[in-house]
Amino acid sequence: MQTKEGVQAQPKNVSLVRMAILMGVVILVAAILYWIGLPGALNVPFLVSVGYAVLSNYAAVLAIGIAVAMAKENQGAAGLAAFLGYEVIIQGATAISKGIDAGDKSAFVLVAGLIAGVLAGTLYNRFYKTQLPAWLGFFGGRRFVPLVTAFASLFIALLLGHTWH
Repeated sequence: MQTKEGVQAQPKNVSLVRMAILMGVVILVAAILYWIGLPGALNVPFLVSVGYAVLSNYAAVLAIGIAVAMAKENQGAAGLAAFLGYEVIIQGATAISKGIDAGDKSAFVLVAGLIAGVLAGTLYNRFYKTQLPAWLGFFGGRRFVPLVTAFASLFIALLLGHTWH
């Protein structure tokens, strides 16, 4: 498919594949840093801490990566919305159900990351051009996306909080 400038346009699926590869590389680098820093290798506690920081937040990284890959023009506002939605889902669902332990990095955080990423990417594509009245104009456009994502994430947190065991 050609654009007006004669530059070859790429389908959106190519962007998703590139983002998936990038996220895999980030996790791989974090795992290598963690492994190199262990006492059996170079014994560098700093590298262990850096690697663990990335690996322990893999669901948030996943949410941000999915949202940015899905968003038109790969905007960072979608990533911010994804992180906000992820935190709303995690904190809301764990407050509702004491049976959910988000601290152990269970499957729940992965599901929350996937849902938040897809939700933020979809809502970005739907609301990034939203115009609000003049007195709310600051919150229009791309700034509206994190607000609507957090609000939608409340309902997902309610659903997951009552159903996840």
